[in-house]
Amino acid sequence: MTRGGRSILVVDDDARVREAVRALLDADGYTVATAADGAEAIERLRAGDVRLVLLDLAMPGMDGWQFLARRETESGLARTPVVLLSGLPFIQDAPGVADFIRKPIEPGRLLDCVRRFCGEPD
Repeated sequence: MTRGGRSILVVDDDARVREAVRALLDADGYTVATAADGAEAIERLRAGDVRLVLLDLAMPGMDGWQFLARRETESGLARTPVVLLSGLPFIQDAPGVADFIRKPIEPGRLLDCVRRFCGEPD
């Protein structure tokens, strides 16, 4: 489990990406939740059980950019760090983003990033 019993939230419309990231983090001992779009991710943040968000930008419905904008306007949601997961080579001016990991995701880089924000799993 992550410290404090909260989960890492993987937000991506591609079920294969969600499950691959979940499996990697779960195997390392973290608690992982998933969401298929930004609206579902906002609901999870409102529940208050999320320690870190791993966010794709290009999604149908509420995309990653819209998620970031909504997160900034709701009290308390902006405290949760967000790491972008994207196939784009570079992301400029993403509001409230703590880090960026380029797809395809390198497992070691992702685990290093998660440990930086969440510590070692309990």
